[in-house]
Amino acid sequence: MSNATGFPARFPAVFSSLEDWLIVKAFFCTAPCAFFLYVNLVMLYTLRSKEIFTETPRYILFSHLLVSDSLQLWCTLVYYILYNEKFDQETLKIIGVYCFLNYLVCRITNNYLTPLYLGLMSLERYIAICFPLRHCEIANKSRTMLAILSVWVLGLILWTADLAAAMVLRGKEGGCTDYIIAQMVVTYQVNTAFTGLVFSAVSVVIVCIYIAIMMTAKSSSTADKSKASKAHKTVLLHMVQLCLCLLSLLFGVVRRELALSGLDPVLVNEVTIFMFLMLNILPRCLSPLVYGLRDKTFKAYFKIHFFFCIKSKIQPSDLEI
Repeated sequence: MSNATGFPARFPAVFSSLEDWLIVKAFFCTAPCAFFLYVNLVMLYTLRSKEIFTETPRYILFSHLLVSDSLQLWCTLVYYILYNEKFDQETLKIIGVYCFLNYLVCRITNNYLTPLYLGLMSLERYIAICFPLRHCEIANKSRTMLAILSVWVLGLILWTADLAAAMVLRGKEGGCTDYIIAQMVVTYQVNTAFTGLVFSAVSVVIVCIYIAIMMTAKSSSTADKSKASKAHKTVLLHMVQLCLCLLSLLFGVVRRELALSGLDPVLVNEVTIFMFLMLNILPRCLSPLVYGLRDKTFKAYFKIHFFFCIKSKIQPSDLEI
């Protein structure tokens, strides 16, 4: 019996059985994913509940960033469950494909979709502050949706290319690891270069926008300075979010080095799980939540939906005009 990755399951000696160890791992790895998936779904519902959220470009971009992060959380959760389940050889071939599809979604969303959305959100703030009179013309809903569609199409093309490479060169066993190895043989160098290009380009864009907004703030009136100050803090937060995406990339690199290190497999497994939580799950969970709760208007409606306060009313002081 093997799991979906094709590797035998292991557990530390401090646990009396494999089942006890799986229960502990399942709680610490799936509970954060499940909770923040609920948080993201409530945030998405909030963004669809009012016209101000469905018609404003920055809220539209934020909603698609949430979709990208939620997809990664869901696929990570499914991937972890499949990793720890046992299957016979025939079932493994079917589950291996589904496991690999989840792996690809996680990789594409983290490496490409999320950074590009952060760049678009920073660009929208730049237009709002530096070109306020033309903001409605440049960053209108139709152009925002066109940019979003371009990002999703790019992600779909990359996902399809990786899947095709893996299907052609996969191993005979049919486990998830066989597909990942086959995909990396063909596309690893190209993906690494393209990922580096995306992160570098988005980083340069965000830094330049941050500097431009700061310069605008210095030459603005007192009222405009307040908006510019908030905008450059938002762009700075986008840079932090981009760094959190890089942490997820770092997890993959360190995990690969640990697998090749020759250390005790049980120790490697425990370290990998800890890194999985700290470098992959928590940054992905906290990033959109922190960003969303900074917005006074969104926060007011989010609290109502999150705590099921159906009859609560929004006070004018809770809204941000």
